Amino acid sequence: MRPSAVLAAFSLFAFALPFEANVSAQEQEAPAETRITASVKPSPKKALERSPKKARVPAPIKRSGGVLAKHLEMAVLIDAQSRSLEAQFRAISARYATADSFTPGSPYVAGYQRNSAAGNLRNYNETELEAGMPLWLPGQRDAFAGTVTTGLFEVEQRLALRRLEVAGVLRDAWWTAQRAARDVSVARNRVATARDIGADMTRRVELGDAAKADALLAQNETLAAETELAQSEGAVKVARITYMALTGGAPPDGALESVRPPIDIEDHPALRTPLAALARARAQAELVDATPIDSPEIGIFGRQEHNDQYATDRSLDPSDPITNQRTDATTVGVRMRIPLPTFGRNEPRRAEALAEMDRATAEYERAKRVVLAEIKAARETLAAAQRAAKLADSRLTVANDQFELSRKAFKLGEISAFDLYRVRQIQLEAQRMQANAEINVGVAISRLNQAQGYSP
Repeated sequence: MRPSAVLAAFSLFAFALPFEANVSAQEQEAPAETRITASVKPSPKKALERSPKKARVPAPIKRSGGVLAKHLEMAVLIDAQSRSLEAQFRAISARYATADSFTPGSPYVAGYQRNSAAGNLRNYNETELEAGMPLWLPGQRDAFAGTVTTGLFEVEQRLALRRLEVAGVLRDAWWTAQRAARDVSVARNRVATARDIGADMTRRVELGDAAKADALLAQNETLAAETELAQSEGAVKVARITYMALTGGAPPDGALESVRPPIDIEDHPALRTPLAALARARAQAELVDATPIDSPEIGIFGRQEHNDQYATDRSLDPSDPITNQRTDATTVGVRMRIPLPTFGRNEPRRAEALAEMDRATAEYERAKRVVLAEIKAARETLAAAQRAAKLADSRLTVANDQFELSRKAFKLGEISAFDLYRVRQIQLEAQRMQANAEINVGVAISRLNQAQGYSP
């Protein structure tokens, strides 16, 4: 067949197929609409109905300044999961090379050589070379680029969510260190007071105004206070080391953060991540719709044939042109390979795309319920912590006044040493409660900001 006839036949065959091999990417404006997109449940938000290639990228939340913001940058740089997501981002970006390629796969070169070893055609040989490549289906390139774009967007949202998770770990470690530091402060105050009372008690025993048992009671309290201080100092060192391990060396010193104003719930990283996953799943569904078959292949081949034919009757003159013929032929053609769509190939892909979209939608709905509940609980916790802090301050004021009156009464001999130390224990309990209440307010503020999606 002549090459022109082969090309004409190929053009007619391609026109009869449900796709055209020469449709450009610019002509594929509308996404494919098939059973996949039609069977998806309505999304809980209008953003879920957007095409993933046209979805609006939410503006990043402004980062707050302060010590925690600097420490968070340091922690994210050494966080293994964040670095893994960054590597995944680079890997997905590399798929743009395929989307920008002229062919979806690798071009190929093929050929063969055939020689006849016996018979009338024993001097026949044939050589053929072929070069070809797979072709993009109509809309397949745009759909593939959409999966890359939405895949990158999903990784970006997962990075933002991971940043928030690291911020939560840092906040907890920060307040653990601050609580340990306040315990050290209370313990030091206890030691100072115990030594002061002990010196006074020893002097009274020496003067004969108090019994030896009172001096032993004072000594016991001093040793107990020093033991508590030693334990508290060890705990604060451990807490600081733990925090510095998270930040790469930065200590938990300075002011942390204040209450941030409420934000749009849809900008929460925990909600943006499943939305991005849904956009990526929808882009994958569009790619399945645009790829009902494997990529067709087209190739151009050239064949050269050489044949020396001899008569079987060797009594004849071999120089006779009738019995000794030499033929050479050169052929150029086009070869096309087009797979056919099958139910067994396409149905599993459609089912997987639908399952991923349903999973992402369910994850979004679950995350929204959890986020709303966490924000509400954090606000209630903060309000309760603030009320408790006010009460703890009032109780400490009363306990301090009570202890001062007891010390004066002890010096006047109106109460015993045992009664004095009982009042002192009440004051110590009030001091510990006030310190914990103050730390609890800071913890509640951090957890409210965490629940609202703020990563400094």
